[in-house]
Amino acid sequence: MNITAERLRKLREEKGLSQNDVAKLIGVTRTAYLHYETGRYKPVRKIKELCNLFNVTSDYILGNDVEPMNKKEVKEKKPADLEKFLNQSEVMFDGEVMKLDEEDRQEIRNALEFIFYKAKKKNKRKE
Repeated sequence: MNITAERLRKLREEKGLSQNDVAKLIGVTRTAYLHYETGRYKPVRKIKELCNLFNVTSDYILGNDVEPMNKKEVKEKKPADLEKFLNQSEVMFDGEVMKLDEEDRQEIRNALEFIFYKAKKKNKRKE
């Protein structure tokens, strides 16, 4: 069983939900959800729904973070400079100006928030 599968099972059990309950709540069949919990498939298309249901980050579900982090914690720890950067409609990357829509900004926001949070946590351990 892979880490995503293990975490999904653990999160579901902590909430006292059945596989069928979770499947209904995220809009898939029980069989499809079963495949997520057995590790046969990664829940890429339903990751947002799972994060909202279990109130954790996608990084936690996908095994990129060691401990479950409440999504509210991430928002509370967001640096002001990051928000200013993300509110721009264009950014320069690799010498090219790229236009960002809201979905692009949200993906960048999620990745950067995770990295900033992880760095901050790492720096606190050194103190």
